Order: sequence, then C-alpha cells, then structure tokens
Amino acid sequence: MGTRRSYTQRSMASVPVAPSLHLLREVASVLEEGLLALDADDIVLLASGSELALLGVGDASVGMSLRSAHTDYRLLRLVQAARDSDAVQEREIDSAGHEMVVRAVPVHGEDVATLVMLRDESRVRQLERVRRDFISNVSHELRTPVTAVRLMAETLEAGALDDREAASDFVKRIALEATHMAQMLEELLELSAIESGLRPLAFERVPLTALLTMVDRLRPLAEAKQQTITVRVASGTPAIYGDASRLGQVLRNLLHNAIKFTPPGGHIAIEAAPGDAGTAVLRCIDDGVGIAPEDQGRIFERFWKADSSRQRDGEGSGLGLAIVRHVVEGHGGRVSVDSTPRRGSTFTVILPAALD
Repeated sequence: MGTRRSYTQRSMASVPVAPSLHLLREVASVLEEGLLALDADDIVLLASGSELALLGVGDASVGMSLRSAHTDYRLLRLVQAARDSDAVQEREIDSAGHEMVVRAVPVHGEDVATLVMLRDESRVRQLERVRRDFISNVSHELRTPVTAVRLMAETLEAGALDDREAASDFVKRIALEATHMAQMLEELLELSAIESGLRPLAFERVPLTALLTMVDRLRPLAEAKQQTITVRVASGTPAIYGDASRLGQVLRNLLHNAIKFTPPGGHIAIEAAPGDAGTAVLRCIDDGVGIAPEDQGRIFERFWKADSSRQRDGEGSGLGLAIVRHVVEGHGGRVSVDSTPRRGSTFTVILPAALD
C-alpha cells in the first residue's frame, strides 16, 4: 500500500459548522461516499459506507475510539492532522487495490468534532488509464502505416513514377496500408459501439447452419494458402440464443485469425457440440504457430499482439479477438484459448442455447 499525495491543508473559511448526528445519518443513507463522524475524543459516532472497511472501520466500530478499532494508521494521522491544524486535510490512500480520496474535516458542534469522507476513485482512475492506453495504442498502430504511405508517396513524387515497375509496387503497397488503416478504424468503431451499448444485441433463435455459412465465405482465403477447413457438428447440438449478426462476427474473426496464423498446407477445424446446463460450444482449432503461455492471458485485450516473431500474412489491427470477447460476454457466454507454440491453438466459445 502506498500513498500518492501528502496532506492538503485548506483555510478555516472552508470548515463548515457541524450538522446534527441525526441529520448526518439521513445524509449517509443516500450518500455514495463513505462517511465517518467522530466526537472530540475520536469516538466513532457514525460509520457509513462499505469503503470504510478498507481502512478498518465499520458498524462494529461505533462507540469505540478510532485507535482501538484497529484503524489504518494513515486515517489516524489524517484525522490528527485535521484536529491539530483545525483545517481540512485530504489524502489519497491505496488499500487492497482500491484508490481512495479521504478528507478529514474539523467541525464545531456539540456532538460531532470531525467528519471523514471517503470516495473510492478506483473506477475513475482505471478509466483514465484505459483512455491513456487507448490513445497511446491507436497512435502507435496508425503511426506505422501513415509513415509508410507518406514515404512511398514522397518516393513517387521524387521520380519513382517514371519507373513503371517500382511505381506499380508502391501503389499496391499504399493501397495495402490504406486497407489496414480502414480495417482498424472499422473495428474501432465496432468495438466502441459494442462497449457503449449503441447497438444492442437482437436476441433470437440462431440455427448453427446460419453461422456456419461464414465458413464458406472464408474458405477461398484458406484455399489460397492451401489450407483445409473441416466442419464437425455433434449430434444434439442446440441452436444458439443470440444475435445472428454478432455471432457470425465471432466465428468470422476466429476463423480469419486461424487462417492468418496457420502456415500453408495447414488444417483448421470448426466444431460445434452441446455443452453443459443449456449451452452450446463452438471451437475453432488450428495446427498453426500457436501462442506462447505468457501471451494467452492477454490475447483478448484490445491492440494486444502476441509474440512478434510469429509469422503473419499481413498485420492485423489487434482488435479482432477483443471484439470476440465483448460479443461473447454480451451474450452471457465465455471464450477461452488453449495453445501450444508451434502446435496450434483451440479457441472455445460457450454460448446460451435457445430453448425449444
């Protein structure tokens, strides 16, 4: 546990007159923050909010002195600092993975001498980190194709247009980079729509045959690499209850990923079988390059690209498997991967079955 910021002192003009204990109880019942009220001897008069438990204070602490309640020493110091300075003191405290802003306010009343307010900022801070990482990742992913397009365009302007063979190659590469950027933007918008709920799932009974048509659409891509794709549906496999379009996207992303990371001449299998407790199980199995154990825990994160030494047919956006995870979890299902480097990967998706 560590702290990020030391005491912050405020002027006496910001110190309020103490409300009654009865009023504090009313306020605490609707307050989202943790609230602690102490008398002049640091006896706990009120302890409201689950966040307080992270600092060793709870309902059982009422009637006890703050020190005898085995409270976190940082809270004790903050209260003492507010008492000594007769000014508001604020501190950021990390405890059990929670990032909290704790404020001690000296007040002047017959019952209450000090108020402590605690706000759990963990969710906000996490969103801030996600936003920073997102911007950093997007910038990094776009920098390479943008730089490549700029350099090739400059080369063409500098005279490469006169060399028909070189010019044709540069134009093709510019088109490839543009396609890569367009794919990334499309998947970013798709992922954003899924996460924000702007495109809610349309649940219906989805027969497996409707999903497996996606295999035929991607079969030419596999045949271009001399790969074979087999489909196996176990007897009794139920239909799936979900959004047909989104589920098709899941299968497309998994199969496209398998084709990309399976070398020429390899084999890919799509399997469907009944699962436990009213579920259906889909598996995408390949004998490709596999995924290192240390990468498997992060493979479904946005922009995460496993081991750069893997052989690729073109760079992906790093968003396909993140979309798979969000769609599957949006259906109340689960997705996992089991892989061995140089021996292949198995992606397993468990989804709710449709009730007949």
